[in-house]
Amino acid sequence: MSRYTIKTGKNKEFVYGFDHALGYFYQLWDYNMGIEDEECLIKDKSQLLEHLPKEELLILMEEYGAAKEHLYALSLDLPF
Repeated sequence: MSRYTIKTGKNKEFVYGFDHALGYFYQLWDYNMGIEDEECLIKDKSQLLEHLPKEELLILMEEYGAAKEHLYALSLDLPF
């Protein structure tokens, strides 16, 4: 499993990665929303459970400034 975090603002994060069971996934967090983790998770999407299209993840990864090698790996359907 891989998990990468990009700080997107004050107390906000974009998290993405690859898991052998879930496939590609991403999460949007806003720690201004509350104290408990379940209050702060804005969006949680994976290929297995929510049928996340690779194109959606690619757009978000580009928007938040993910590493270029991760973008290439995603476009080739490889784990990063």
